[in-house]
Amino acid sequence: MRFVILALLILLAVLLVAVVLLLFLPVWVTVELRHSRLTVRLRVLFLRFTLFPQREKKPEPEKEEAGQQEQGKPPEKKRSPSRRFERTVSRMLTLVRDAAGILRMALGALRVRKIRLVLPLQGTDAADTALFYGRFCGWFYGAIATAQNFLDMEFDQIELIPDFAGENKYRTSFYCKIGATPFIILVVAIKALRILKEDGLLPAKVEDAARQKEKKRPQGSPRAEEDRGEKA
Repeated sequence: MRFVILALLILLAVLLVAVVLLLFLPVWVTVELRHSRLTVRLRVLFLRFTLFPQREKKPEPEKEEAGQQEQGKPPEKKRSPSRRFERTVSRMLTLVRDAAGILRMALGALRVRKIRLVLPLQGTDAADTALFYGRFCGWFYGAIATAQNFLDMEFDQIELIPDFAGENKYRTSFYCKIGATPFIILVVAIKALRILKEDGLLPAKVEDAARQKEKKRPQGSPRAEEDRGEKA
């Protein structure tokens, strides 16, 4: 009996160590574009998975009983358009603000390594190609400088080719490795959920948050009277 308990404890310890390693070891996603074909792979330790392209699945037959389920729905209550518009705009502004903060946290948790880009640039003629090449280089390197303020990036090769004769159009290629630590991603996800919960933007919590706000309002306030008029 003691041997069985000891074996179970050892097994639990091994599983705990494996979970800790999975949380703190980086996970890498490789993105490769070659000959107009995009390939995305995921690597966890020594395991590799192809995320794109995936195997095609056989289409399932459509169900004909979908229209019968909509008949039993109760009619929706009409609300004031102006009031609904104000709430929609307020929620959209809050959502955009939260999304910007969450995106900044998520980008800060990523590492982009071994970036290799070969991109031929061609215009309608030689003069147009030269003008297009100069404008594109100014825009491209400016965009990279801006992106490096938010992302941890390392470049191995950037080759922008002015293709005057159209001889390099098949050389277009791109490759990079995007890495992140699962523990940091988990922390970012928890922070994002907390931000959305505080602003009442989670779908399952919206009604509960609205009910709690209504309970806190005094009975004679003009806001409460407006809500009663809408419900009536």
